[in-house]
Amino acid sequence: RTRAAAIAHPLPQRSRAGLATETNPPVPQENKGREPIPVYHPSPSQSRLAAQLTEEEQILIAQRIGFIQHLPKGIFDPGSEGSEKKMKECVICMLDFVYGDAIRFLPCLHTYHVHCIDDWLMRSLTCPSCMEPVDTALLSSYETR
Repeated sequence: RTRAAAIAHPLPQRSRAGLATETNPPVPQENKGREPIPVYHPSPSQSRLAAQLTEEEQILIAQRIGFIQHLPKGIFDPGSEGSEKKMKECVICMLDFVYGDAIRFLPCLHTYHVHCIDDWLMRSLTCPSCMEPVDTALLSSYETR
């Protein structure tokens, strides 16, 4: 790509985990120099600053955050039974799990780094591995108890 093309259409930036991340919307002038305003995704294809969300979108995002926090989490321990064969890497960031990593378990039994899957679930409530709807699976697991 030429320098002019790169300026007109910037490539996605790399996050700490090596994933491509969206370019954040511009920060309003009155917020420059302060803490960054969080960017939320009211739907998988939309990104907006928290201050730009409608009241309905804010309620839906708060419900989604609450839902995600109810999913079980743990600490990766390769010495525990069967963990070596079952899970070696987080398929979102494609990094191997390391002893002590914070992991989250989905109802479909797939496992991911907490920060990876929480970000994913804020955009889409489906498992990235099997595409099973996470909210439906979690609700049905409560009904069977």
